[in-house]
Amino acid sequence: MIFDRVSSGALHEVQYVGGQVVDESLIHHHFDFDSFRIFGHLDAMANPTARMGDNASRREGFAHDIQRPFYSGYMKEHGFKTLLVWLPIGVIGTVYVAEIRQNDNGLQNMSGLNNYLMRLLSGILISGLLPCLYCDGIFAVLATILPRFTNPTPELHLLNVRLASDRESIEHVFGDHWVRFKIFHVPKRLQVFTGGVKVRRMVTVSFFILNCYYCIGGSRSSFYGQVPPTLEQYLPLNEVLRPPPAVNLGDVWNYGSLN
Repeated sequence: MIFDRVSSGALHEVQYVGGQVVDESLIHHHFDFDSFRIFGHLDAMANPTARMGDNASRREGFAHDIQRPFYSGYMKEHGFKTLLVWLPIGVIGTVYVAEIRQNDNGLQNMSGLNNYLMRLLSGILISGLLPCLYCDGIFAVLATILPRFTNPTPELHLLNVRLASDRESIEHVFGDHWVRFKIFHVPKRLQVFTGGVKVRRMVTVSFFILNCYYCIGGSRSSFYGQVPPTLEQYLPLNEVLRPPPAVNLGDVWNYGSLN
């Protein structure tokens, strides 16, 4: 689907000399399907929350330490950041939520997404390489993660331009989330210090609900001319869900139970 979309369009090129148009053309290019391995898009968005440690009882020597893990100097916000995989069939593939101070590449490393995809796609090779997700230049080149090409050949430059347009689809997903979940418009109601686990779960569940909405409405899959999975296909009633593995995070994590 992504290949068809980047191959079907054309680039409008205009040349000027002295402020006058001297040449105008449409550039059509058909990329090699046999080596095209991009199957989805990867990006991250911020989820601002209330500032932690602002209570008078926490200001004496601890406020900075409390706030620092969830503060981004780049965004000038406290909160979480969500890493998202968007699939052209019209649904969100994976969601991973961590603190906002992480850059996008660090978030991917923490999530283990590349390792997960390597296991999932093992044995599926395209010109000797695994299928991959396309993303912006902050991400590192990994087996299943492909950032935009640097120092590209003329052909790869055209592919960069076409994929930059195609990546708008994941930005629309972030826009849908912002419009439909207005609780995240009020950061002061999202108290990370006293309810961080709850807020993180709220973020994760909100994208799950958005997926259900896409299955019913199909608004984003139309970007690729596709019909999304039905809600019954996305949430099969006869599926047996295996419990996650038990992880002992120790007393440092479970600080709320300490006396």
